[in-house]
Amino acid sequence: MAQADPTMHEREWRASGNWPPLSRTDIVGIAVAGLGTAALILIATGALLINMAHVVGIFFFESVDYHGPFQRFFERLSMFGTTAAVVISLAIGLL
Repeated sequence: MAQADPTMHEREWRASGNWPPLSRTDIVGIAVAGLGTAALILIATGALLINMAHVVGIFFFESVDYHGPFQRFFERLSMFGTTAAVVISLAIGLL
């Protein structure tokens, strides 16, 4: 069975003996992946809240036969907000 090379190259960092040696590029890549995941979660949460507000708004507004500016606001917020969230999520995911 082959053994791993225990020597560390120049400019590598090892958090502990159980971790592989990491270069600065590796650490930055891990940090960017974590930030990207957090950004996608925040965007998805925002889209969820927008759509839930729209659904609740539909039931409340239709229950009292309201057809004013807030109904159109929630309608457009849901339609354009969800579209923007999907586009931004795709852009972040493809980077």
